[in-house]
Amino acid sequence: MSTKGVLAENMQLRPRVLLVEDRSDLAAMYQLAFEIAGFETKIAGTGAEGVSIAESGWPQVMVLDLQLPDLDGFAVYDAMRGQGLTTPVIFLSVTDDGPTIRRAMSLGAVDYLVKPRVKPADVVWRIKHHLDGSAA
Repeated sequence: MSTKGVLAENMQLRPRVLLVEDRSDLAAMYQLAFEIAGFETKIAGTGAEGVSIAESGWPQVMVLDLQLPDLDGFAVYDAMRGQGLTTPVIFLSVTDDGPTIRRAMSLGAVDYLVKPRVKPADVVWRIKHHLDGSAA
């Protein structure tokens, strides 16, 4: 197989992560960490854009902020599940109160991470963990 063919094949095998984050500085930081980890990454700056990309069937996992300019993360999650989408969702938010975390987990999120307390490398680890089909 040619080098070009191997590269094309490797690109197709990269895990696909959708990050729904409206702050461009945070999105760029996480995207860099995800790309270094070998993930193919798409960024959605609004909830509606996140739902649209999810509906395309592209992502293997979604990292979803709660506070977005148009829809909150729960509305995005509900819209996805309403469409029958089962993409694993990791909530990543500054919101760290117990009732919000319990709500996210009871809805079926695979994880809930608090931004000020988690580093991009930790988010990468959690994504890999969930893509491997194991939970911690």
